[in-house]
Amino acid sequence: MTDFRAFLGSTKEVVLPYFGGTRIDAPDRRLRVTGEADHDPGWYKTKIDGRRATLVERGQPADLSDRPAIHGHWAEGWLFANGREWYRIALPPDDEPAALSRCTGRRWHSGDVLFDTLDFEDDAEVTARDALERGLAIADLKGAAPSLRAAFGFAVVSALGRELDIPISPFEIAGLALEIAARGRPAAQALLDLTIQERARAAAELERRERERLERLAEEARLREMAEEDRRAYERIRNLRPRHQPRSSNPTERVDEALDAAGARMLRCRRMSDGMLEVRFELDGQPYICVVHQDTLQVFDAGICLSGADRVLTLDSLPSVIREAIANHVLHITRRA
Repeated sequence: MTDFRAFLGSTKEVVLPYFGGTRIDAPDRRLRVTGEADHDPGWYKTKIDGRRATLVERGQPADLSDRPAIHGHWAEGWLFANGREWYRIALPPDDEPAALSRCTGRRWHSGDVLFDTLDFEDDAEVTARDALERGLAIADLKGAAPSLRAAFGFAVVSALGRELDIPISPFEIAGLALEIAARGRPAAQALLDLTIQERARAAAELERRERERLERLAEEARLREMAEEDRRAYERIRNLRPRHQPRSSNPTERVDEALDAAGARMLRCRRMSDGMLEVRFELDGQPYICVVHQDTLQVFDAGICLSGADRVLTLDSLPSVIREAIANHVLHITRRA
């Protein structure tokens, strides 16, 4: 494999992993990606000019041996290091490892985890893989590391979720992976039943708020027909006008800056009607979708279940709210790509 350090020097070209969004991380600094092309994630020969980077062409993966190693087990594109730590493999290999494979990832300078090697397996992995295929639990499996049990638990939930058309993330099962590994499909079914209820409640709440929004728009239309002096007085009472914050005039740039400051990565930003933006971003390896007001970045739909509290948030604070929900084992993702 090509070592990115071979490109350092006068040429100002390096081979770097690009994970999407507007930024790319070199060993010594974070760079803003220039150009209009929409590149897919992958390894790229990258031209660096100051703090800006241009993705020139696809490159071979770099030698990752000097990056911190994370050992664990593979499940559905995630590397489980133990029962409480898991990492999405940012650029998975073309030849996907078998479920529950023992493998090693490497942490890039951005914090993203890259796949490095498949590691030697023992009887525990073979037995667990057979149990997964037969729909059994592994409560009594000897020699099974916590990382193997956690990967097994998530694999069980994910497989059942596919059968029921209920996509699920490791962050939504939180600390329950080990319990699911011990109890098998009944525990996974109970978790998915709860997930269905929470998502249905969130959908009903969103529908109610959408009705309120349409009623508010109708009210605003009526206000525009009122005399100018009466309309100004009425708006002062109802405080209908949003308070604009001194941000960049470009809505996409404001979204990108807000998410970057909060430790998240913007992936897409799409204009909607009524001054709304649909924002797709990534936080700790998990993609999320939310809807915000283009002027204030006030959250209209957080994309997660917040019991109707979306509107008290702005995009700046949403990532910390998501992390708090994960820590409290109450994350339920309601919008998915």
